[in-house]
This record gives sequence, C-alpha cells and structure tokens, in this order.
Amino acid sequence: MIIINFYPESDKTEYIEAANEYTEIWNKEGHKIFDEIERISGLKFKTKIINAVTFKGHSHSLPLRLDCSYSYTHKKASLIHELCHRLTLDNGFYIFDYKNLNEDIHKITDLILYDIWITILGEKAAEESREVEIKYGDPVYKSAWDWALALTYEERQSKFKELTQKYSNYKKPKKNL
Repeated sequence: MIIINFYPESDKTEYIEAANEYTEIWNKEGHKIFDEIERISGLKFKTKIINAVTFKGHSHSLPLRLDCSYSYTHKKASLIHELCHRLTLDNGFYIFDYKNLNEDIHKITDLILYDIWITILGEKAAEESREVEIKYGDPVYKSAWDWALALTYEERQSKFKELTQKYSNYKKPKKNL
C-alpha cells in the first residue's frame, strides 16, 4: 500500500478543504483503490510514499498535483487517473513518441482506467468522469478515450499486457522530456 500525504498548495480555504477531502478518500478507500489498480493492470507500484499537493488547475501525476474544485466523486476519479500514470512510470514506461507524448500516455492509461473506475465508482460515475475529462477541451483526451473504449474489456486487457511486455523497463531516452 502506498502512503499518500495530501498538502494544500497554500493556506487558501479551498486548498485546505480539498486536501482534507482527498485524505478522507484515501483513508476510506485507499486499500481498495491500490489493490484494484494493481489487480487490473497486473503491475506493482514501486513508489511507497507520495506527497500530493491540492491546488486550482488540471491534475498531474508527477509531481502529484490534484485539482481542488472537483466534486467528491471526480476527486476520487482524478486520484485514480493520476495513480495509474504513476504506476506506468514506476514500471519504466518510456515508450512515447515525443510528437504524440500526451496522447500516447493517455491511451495506455485509458486501457485500464475505465475498468478500475467501474469497479471503484460504478458504471454511471465512470462514464461521467470520462465525460469530464473529454470536456477539458484538449482533443487528446477524447482521442485516447475513443481509442481505448473501441476495444472490449478483454481487448483492453490484452493490449495493456502486450504494451507491458514490450515497454516495461524500457531504457529511458537520454533526451529530456
């Protein structure tokens, strides 16, 4: 199990409240989230402690930064999304074409993310969370979701395993990201 420490970016009330809410989510459902991510992905987290910062803006995985303005359900969905990114990075996924970096990262994540969301959040909330991501305005999210969800569950699992075998512990390029 990962230890995640949630900190507000500053003393703004909304950041503090969000840090408390993310802490509550992790304390109540962290084991379930952690176990489900590892079960569906077939991978293990190598990182054991993560510090997360709550702020106003799109969430990011490295460093872990989580938006304070999401609903409770989407906070949970966003945390799961970013942990899936961390899992692939923990396992050496440096496979990406720099021209399509963001899309490639999300295609791989989306192969497992929707199924994790369904288990943790339920089908309705999983679909709503997917829609929230698509509405960010970046066409990469829609493209990645369309690609991943055009596949059946079994096909997504197979494709993720194929990519895991091909790219896990791939040598990181010397070029800086």
